Amino acid sequence: MHLIRPHQLLSCAVLGLSLLLSGCGFQLRGLATDMVNLQELRIESRDQYSELHQGVKQALVDNGVSITASAPFRLQLLAEERDRVAVSYTSRSAPAEYELTNRLVFQVSDSQGRALVGPETLTARRVFVTDRDNITGSNQEEELLRQELRQDLIRQMLFRLSSLSESELSARAQALEQQATPATP
Repeated sequence: MHLIRPHQLLSCAVLGLSLLLSGCGFQLRGLATDMVNLQELRIESRDQYSELHQGVKQALVDNGVSITASAPFRLQLLAEERDRVAVSYTSRSAPAEYELTNRLVFQVSDSQGRALVGPETLTARRVFVTDRDNITGSNQEEELLRQELRQDLIRQMLFRLSSLSESELSARAQALEQQATPATP
């Protein structure tokens, strides 16, 4: 009788596990964003040197979108809000956990500034435990979580932008133009 060798058993187990994971819809984090279908955009924000503005710009360029000042459509980053709220306390009434929240308000407009999409608000949240004995470590953890929140907002915006096409935005702009022009008898 022929026995299965250990390396063959391991190969079968790895193959079975990979089939199981692919069958249940498992995806690595960050790969769920569809491609943005827009050819070119103009990005506007209050601070074009902010980490959010630069992150959005880089993500769009990575998705094949040309960032130009003469683009027919504008992505306007209207506001970024950051909150930090204590959600639990120690026996000494000191905060033990904080909830960090980042919000991004954006809209897509035509070259004349008329809103075609939005304004929409995206939200990302994380909770972290603070350590009063390691303030530096807690501050570094908070900063890392803020970076994750920013990346999460960018992914959410790319996901939203992936559902738009230039023809759809052009149709919305034409509809706004028709509404603005009075009908002549």
